[in-house]
Amino acid sequence: MEVSRKVMHRAAELLDAGVSFALCTVISAKGSVPGKAGAKMIVLRDGSQFGTVGGAGLEEKVKDLGRGCLEERKSLTSKFELAFNRPGALDSLCGGAVEILVEYMGAVPHVLICGGGHVGLEVARLCDQLEYVYSVLDDRAEFASRERFPNARELHVGRPEQFFPERDLSAFSHLVLLGYSYKIDTEALYQAVTRFSGYVGLICSRLKRREMFAKLRERGVAEPALARIEAPLGVAIGAETPAEIAVSICGSIIQHHKRASVSSSTPASEVTDVEEEQSGKIQPIRQQRT
Repeated sequence: MEVSRKVMHRAAELLDAGVSFALCTVISAKGSVPGKAGAKMIVLRDGSQFGTVGGAGLEEKVKDLGRGCLEERKSLTSKFELAFNRPGALDSLCGGAVEILVEYMGAVPHVLICGGGHVGLEVARLCDQLEYVYSVLDDRAEFASRERFPNARELHVGRPEQFFPERDLSAFSHLVLLGYSYKIDTEALYQAVTRFSGYVGLICSRLKRREMFAKLRERGVAEPALARIEAPLGVAIGAETPAEIAVSICGSIIQHHKRASVSSSTPASEVTDVEEEQSGKIQPIRQQRT
């Protein structure tokens, strides 16, 4: 029981850190077996483990299953006989049998919301409902406050060129740029594509995208880096209000997180580009399709 508690404690730490893993549990045991019912083991993508389900050849087989489940993002159960003299059994003298549940434990997204204005606030509210982790970056203290975002994991007040070089970005899975300033968003986008390997989304019109990408090219950003930016950001649902646009944005995050295949034509943020003034007032800008 104490070993299982340590494994579960480690599992909680990994999930909080945004690390996916396979949790392997002996759910039944018959006869002489090294791992009793309830024994647990964590398997990471690199094959490293924490805990045990019995050791020896059984454990190696289970580790292989764990890595497979991580790759395919699915769970399964498997039965093993530990008797070398039985066809299909493991090369073991134990003589018993075990059934093991291998669970895919996917870490929830940790979204970095760059811009704590109207849309950023609605994205955060949806993250709360989705049980996604989120943090907020804004150069305006009142837009990155605990009063405004009570459930945010981290709140950062500062400009992108100050934040990104000093922060370990590996804790974040998704980064969405929802700022009020074209200049700040351009700098944040440059910092993101040169320092962050995860998902990057930008709320913009086609015109804004064209101008921002041109600025990044002037600074030496290569085309493959630009190609991985989702811009305009959002699933095509015809969104106009901040809450609707947040639904569109979170839809893109869910789609990326789940590796879903959703047919879309025009992202919502292309139909309605949102710029926010220093006062926080939203300015919908209708863009012509090109």
